Amino acid sequence: MADSPSFDIAALTRRMRDLQGNLAGLGGLKDSEMTGHARGGLVTAKVDADGMLTSLRVDPSVIDPEDPQSLEEMVVTAVAAAQSTLREMRKQQVGEFTEGMLSLADGLRTENRHLRASPLTDPQAAGFTAPVPSAEDGPGKR
Repeated sequence: MADSPSFDIAALTRRMRDLQGNLAGLGGLKDSEMTGHARGGLVTAKVDADGMLTSLRVDPSVIDPEDPQSLEEMVVTAVAAAQSTLREMRKQQVGEFTEGMLSLADGLRTENRHLRASPLTDPQAAGFTAPVPSAEDGPGKR
């Protein structure tokens, strides 16, 4: 029975540890701040992991009391850039986690197929067949 596949618990354990690390990484964003800029850095916005504005820096040179709309647009642009960076980081981390989950699932499916085809779990794979009753066999005629 040296040829029969066996369940590799060590490989499964390694995969689970990798997934735990990826999952912990998803939580790592909660302490992060993403930064966005407008007008070459003259307006800088920072957002937290929830996308909430935590900091805004405006260079005095872009403040024109005669044109407040331009400043508003720069602030909106800087905040949107920071939130976009946050979304991209989340997407990347979720993608890494999902990839790990799919890898684990594929490994489990492969192991499951090997186990189902094993002589230990599949009598037909071991060459055992059960007699099939015929129509002539009635109750109690075996």
